[in-house]
Amino acid sequence: MTLRSCLAALWLCLFSPWLWAQTAVPALTAPVTDTAQMMQPQARAELNRHLLDYARQNGSQIVVLTVDAIAPETPFDYATRVMDAWKPGRAGVDDGVLLLLVKNERKTHLAVGSGLEGAIPDAYAKRILDDVLRPYLQQGRMDEGITAAVVQIEKLIAGEELPPPQSWQGGDDDGFDRTELLPMAIMFAFMVGQLLRAAAGRLMGSAVAGGIMLVAGWLVGFGWLFSVILAVGVAVFVSRGTAFVGGSGGGSWGGGSSSGSGGGGFSGGGGGFRGGGASGGW
Repeated sequence: MTLRSCLAALWLCLFSPWLWAQTAVPALTAPVTDTAQMMQPQARAELNRHLLDYARQNGSQIVVLTVDAIAPETPFDYATRVMDAWKPGRAGVDDGVLLLLVKNERKTHLAVGSGLEGAIPDAYAKRILDDVLRPYLQQGRMDEGITAAVVQIEKLIAGEELPPPQSWQGGDDDGFDRTELLPMAIMFAFMVGQLLRAAAGRLMGSAVAGGIMLVAGWLVGFGWLFSVILAVGVAVFVSRGTAFVGGSGGGSWGGGSSSGSGGGGFSGGGGGFRGGGASGGW
């Protein structure tokens, strides 16, 4: 073996077990990702709906994550990986906040986007964890504690002068929900694809239908991942020549799932993180 191969093998032996031991970062599909099942379904659904409305109306994103364990990582290290993966908050504004709870290790962490470090300095983040959240957790009142912490975070954010939310986050002033356009967009993409399939062939029809669906999904505000899934689905339908059957086109923002997943319509906005926040426990 060459020296380079030996060094590579040594590195894998030393560091691979630690890398494999890292707790995976779950996909962000809703503001509340309760993988440790610390919240009751109804409370989780209500908090999901509240935080979705809060993000639409204010632009800032507050996300909650519960996991069973993160050892050998510290709460700060794991929260940093989550913030880097999810990127809550708006790009350039960096107004995202993560509330992390580690169930089996009884640890917490509040990670604050760089744009909110003035509104939520480390000392304030520590107070939220120790003075607000911890007493509830020690009494087993998980739902109330998480909700109370979120309320305090929102109060601190309210004191910061931030740019107004963009239309895709806050909705139109007349209250019109653009998600209502999604079934129409699916039907339009399917019909155009079928016409082109008959006139120019299967490949052309499915490609155009998928492209229309991709753009429509993104404009509605479902994020690139969910839009790609929609686009692929429509393209497959058109390619196979399958008759369109109206399915569940709405409800992607639903908050009643027992697993805490909101249906894939929620994603981070590209917010930045520089390490602000604090850790705690109960």
